[in-house]
Amino acid sequence: MLTILFSLSSTADAACLPDGPHFDYTYYITITGVVGSVVNFFGVILYQYFLSGWRFRSALIFTIVIGALAPMIDLIIVMRWNVKIGIPDKVFFLLGNAIFENLVGILQSIPFSSIFAKIAPPGMESAVFAYTVGIANFCGMVSNLLGSGVIKWSGMTTVGDDCNFDALPNLIVIFSILIPTLVGIPATFLIPNVLQTENMIDWEKEQWYVSQRDGEEPLSEEDVENNNADDDRDGGDSRIESHLL
Repeated sequence: MLTILFSLSSTADAACLPDGPHFDYTYYITITGVVGSVVNFFGVILYQYFLSGWRFRSALIFTIVIGALAPMIDLIIVMRWNVKIGIPDKVFFLLGNAIFENLVGILQSIPFSSIFAKIAPPGMESAVFAYTVGIANFCGMVSNLLGSGVIKWSGMTTVGDDCNFDALPNLIVIFSILIPTLVGIPATFLIPNVLQTENMIDWEKEQWYVSQRDGEEPLSEEDVENNNADDDRDGGDSRIESHLL
């Protein structure tokens, strides 16, 4: 939601925001979008060479910290500090928002995607991915709804000739810098501190699925049907219950 607010303040005309950057949509969407896509490509290479050997917790804390620094670019433009030191809006926005923020975004998404893959039980990768994406989309929707309420509560006006973005700097500091840092860093301690090349869960030790081992007879079709019937009667697959608690 703050990203949308920043885009509105950046592209607002002189009647709405006399001292604004006044970016045209060709520059704001097309040029910066192309630059951002190129940066994403190099971001993947950068992560592979420098961060892929880190432990999950260290990589997440690092990306959360630099992710908290990225909104500072927006804050500088909103406060017009770049103009005061002689850097044009388009140059500062291209170097900051289009390059640095896109780089931070891709560096943050890679370890989370890796975690989603590693917590998926064998044979259920698609289901776990769909489940996590669904949760992420739901959280994004709730975040936008809460953001709309915060914007209305702050008294900002984003349309018309009497636009008011006075509360935008405070919202950027609170909701884009402080809250992600204060919530994200402690949350990383809920994740096993293992290397990204290691398994987060030993599925054999957890006895996720019954396989034929040395000296063991495979389950008969009757045993499999009885297990499935028990699961149907209990309302679910008992193998995943301990992992969903």
